[in-house]
Amino acid sequence: MKKRPRLGAGVAVLRGDEVLLVRRGDNGRWDVPGGGAQAGETPEQAARRELREETGLTVGSLRPLGTFPHRHTYPDGNVVNWETHVYAADFAGGEARAGDDASELRWWPLGGLPGKVSETTRAYFLALRTGAG
Repeated sequence: MKKRPRLGAGVAVLRGDEVLLVRRGDNGRWDVPGGGAQAGETPEQAARRELREETGLTVGSLRPLGTFPHRHTYPDGNVVNWETHVYAADFAGGEARAGDDASELRWWPLGGLPGKVSETTRAYFLALRTGAG
C-alpha cells in the first residue's frame, strides 16, 4: 500500500515588490514560511499557524499560489513525500521576527530572489513571478 503524501502549507507574504523568506534551521536554505499540517488542520489553517510560529506575523486573505508535490530529504536522511499548498498574502503590518525552526528572516525583491533554494522553492518563486498569487 502506497503511503499518502504528508500535507504541508506555506505563505508567501508580499510587501510591494518584496517577499518575506525564512532561512530554514535544518538546511540553511531560504524558503517561504511553512511546514507540516497538524492533525485535523486544513492547508489554510496550517499555513497561518506556520507563518505565525516562524515570523510572528498574521495576514488577511490568502490567495492560492499552487499545490506542489515534492520529496524532501532531511539532514538525518529521512525522506518524506509532501503535498504543499502555498498561498500568497499581502503584508498586514507588524514586526517580523525569526521563530520556531526559522533561523533568519529577510525581505527579498521578487526580481532578486536567492539562488540557494530547493527545486520546490524555485517552483514557488516561478509561480510568484508569473503573478499566480
